[in-house]
Amino acid sequence: MSDVADKSDLETIVIMGTNDIHGALEPQSLSTRETDGKAPILYQAGGAAYLASYVKTLQKQFGNRFIWLDGGDQFQGSIESNIEKGAAMVRFFNHLGLKAAVIGNHEFDFGAEIPGSADTLGALKARVNEAKYPYLSANLLDKATQARPADLHSTPHSILDVGRVKVGIIGLTTPETATTTMPTYIRSLEFAELKKTTLREAKALRNQGADLVVILAHSGLKCGPGKTPAHQIIWKSSDPLGRCDSKSELVQLLRELPERTVDAVVSGHSHSIIHHWVSGVPVIQAGASGRYFNLIYLPYDLGQKRLLQDRVRIEGPIPVCPLVFKNQNDCNGDRPAPKNGRGSLVPPRFHNEVVEADVGTQETLRSSFEKSALIKNEIIGQAARKIEHQRTRESELGNLVADAIRSAAQSDVALMNSGGIRAPLQAGPISYGDVFRSLPFDNSIVVLSVTGRELKTILRVAQSGSRGFPSISGLRLRLIDPRFDAPSNDLNQDGRIEPWEINRLISAKFENGAPILDDRIYTLATIDFLLLGGDDMKWPLSRIPAQRVNMGDGTPMREAVVRFIRHIRNSGGLEWNSVYQPLINSADPRLQFENPKAKKAKKGKKAKSKQKRRRKR
Repeated sequence: MSDVADKSDLETIVIMGTNDIHGALEPQSLSTRETDGKAPILYQAGGAAYLASYVKTLQKQFGNRFIWLDGGDQFQGSIESNIEKGAAMVRFFNHLGLKAAVIGNHEFDFGAEIPGSADTLGALKARVNEAKYPYLSANLLDKATQARPADLHSTPHSILDVGRVKVGIIGLTTPETATTTMPTYIRSLEFAELKKTTLREAKALRNQGADLVVILAHSGLKCGPGKTPAHQIIWKSSDPLGRCDSKSELVQLLRELPERTVDAVVSGHSHSIIHHWVSGVPVIQAGASGRYFNLIYLPYDLGQKRLLQDRVRIEGPIPVCPLVFKNQNDCNGDRPAPKNGRGSLVPPRFHNEVVEADVGTQETLRSSFEKSALIKNEIIGQAARKIEHQRTRESELGNLVADAIRSAAQSDVALMNSGGIRAPLQAGPISYGDVFRSLPFDNSIVVLSVTGRELKTILRVAQSGSRGFPSISGLRLRLIDPRFDAPSNDLNQDGRIEPWEINRLISAKFENGAPILDDRIYTLATIDFLLLGGDDMKWPLSRIPAQRVNMGDGTPMREAVVRFIRHIRNSGGLEWNSVYQPLINSADPRLQFENPKAKKAKKGKKAKSKQKRRRKR
């Protein structure tokens, strides 16, 4: 970073950004994706003890000019974190000196700290009180008072002395939290609009003497990679980076803000790899599960009291690796191997230091790992091939989960939201811990008795594409491909069309080809998160009378999936997702995406062909 080196009147501060770690304290065990029949290579990625090694290298190199900020969704997602409702994550951050975190939508997932308590924010309150760093959210309000929730002890912003620069940090939580978190846990809260909040907080921070203002946002965006070399990790604003989706929440915010309102953004929520500039503002995001992080270098001219915009740099994404493939210098087994092979697994180096597991972090987390080890290591099944999960297409793992739900409920149909599945299953033995990582939320199975007409409406809203495309069991659906426009109408008659009101459903029938009859009663199994209005399902599911809803016994849906996988194994069934029994049958897909214009054009050609034949006769 010689081009942003310090001078007597220049102070370059370094901001490290992580996000969406989701309790991933242990390294993930993975296997490479190989071609030409080559055997996959086992490797690991991420892990708190290795992330700590990178952090300590940066603390040593930059001293008080370095700060670490986290973009939210820290707690929910692993056995070692979940068994203590996120307390292990707070111990980790306290140990390493995290400077601030934003409250993410999944910080609310544990509800009450004490079972049976009416305080559905109890677990989050306990974690905030345990933290030696602030939890920020400027747009998180008490619904009744329109003020900050008094007993949560979060704060809208923070000012940090970073080297000789005062840095103001604004916390922003996505308004999507209202529909992506268990509604009963956040019924007392409201998530205000981002633009007004940012303008208010930025002004307050400047008035308090902040030289730089940074947004720490659990708010997502999607950006393309552009035309840059795959190995490049140092970026400047003039690099040919890919475009960012203008519909992304964070992109919209930054485009609406006046120039120089904020100086940088550390983001989360969308699990994206981001090292881009949006409206002149450097933005970083580091995927998920602690497998990457990014750095922003901000050179500040103390004499002129201004950020040197043309000398701002981003470094990243920096992979967090116990070992790296020698010829790749990373631990990414999903990307194609170099022509000379991936090479052997060797210890990584970062900023001229060897990366190795940090002993202090291992000791800090030892009790958490010991508690979780017996649970997570039990082998419950076997996968012949990797079981993938995609939110925007038919999902192999989603099909498995939907089938497990339907089997457990003995229902006609099952529906599983795509966002409830967080990670694929690797080829080879399937452990309880693997399933837990894929299905970390404690959602339970509910069964609704619905008419065929109601079922079609539920399917229409679920498959609008507003929250990806949920997995189904028992049905075959034809849908308008999300690349093409689809009709919409104001279902809830509130005077506006929202994304969930788009109608992509062309047709629906049972897997045996039978139609859905409007007046017949069918049973639909799904999860309580959707029943309570999550993922835009409030309108269609709230219309089902309570007497036709069976809430079940509260057993987590994940346990039904474990039993389903274990049953196949114990009954001598084939490995999951084999070539002979794939979880997606290309000859009979559960979700068939179509271009409606192509169908019409094909019909038109057929009609013209018939007319020509008639004329010839």
